[in-house]
Parts: sequence; structure tokens; C-alpha cells
Amino acid sequence: MAIVKCKGTKLQQTVSAALADIAQLLSIEHSGSGSITFDSTTLDGGVFKTVALAGYSNPGTVAAELFFDPALAGHQAITDNITTPATNAMKIIYADTAATNQAFTAAGVEFGVTVAMEDGLKASVTYTVSGDPGWPT
Repeated sequence: MAIVKCKGTKLQQTVSAALADIAQLLSIEHSGSGSITFDSTTLDGGVFKTVALAGYSNPGTVAAELFFDPALAGHQAITDNITTPATNAMKIIYADTAATNQAFTAAGVEFGVTVAMEDGLKASVTYTVSGDPGWPT
């Protein structure tokens, strides 16, 4: 079993029809992915509630924190997806020896900027994943 370092992991977005690295990343998080269930408890059942699988899965979201440079074309491409909504082919490339990747489509984006004393200009971005989240399994 290997422990995979994080240094060198990349998040890519489509810019001008090609995947390009998003610069100055501090963190990447894929969360909320999971199978969807519903309450299947019946009045004549036992004391414990039961759940059943709905047959669908939620692809989740991918969030990132970065040092923001408003002049970088790659950072402008993120906010362009807000002013002109469009799906975006994306990819996470892990820093393992195989350069394992996770390709997905983002169908929505949220973006915010943080200006704070004694810190660099930072931004947070959250992508809503549409369809297969591309887990490398």
C-alpha cells in the first residue's frame, strides 16, 4: 500500500477546446458523491428504520482553493463559465506514480474571492459535477 503525496496533483479545465492546468492551487476536494437511498421503513417492520437503494448516484462537487490572479487567463476562464454558462470537461491528475486521473464534466460553477490582511489574494471555486464523477476504480 502506497501513501500518495499531494504535491504535484493538478486540476485541469477546458480552455479553448484543450485541457489546461488551473494555476496556483492550494487544495482540491471532491465531495458529496454517493449512492442515493430512500426510506423504506414500513409500519409492520422491526424497530429499526430501513433504507433501500434508489438506483441512482449523486456525482457530487469538486471544490478548490487557489491564490487568485485576476489577470491569468486560466482564472478568467473560471469566471467566464459564470457570465456565459457552459459545461466544462475537467480532470484531476493525481501525483501517484501512475498519474491516475479522474475525468468529469462540470455543469455549474460557484466562485468567491477572499481579501485578508497578511495573506495573498485567494479564491474558492466549486464545480457541480454532471454525470459520471470519473472515480479511478
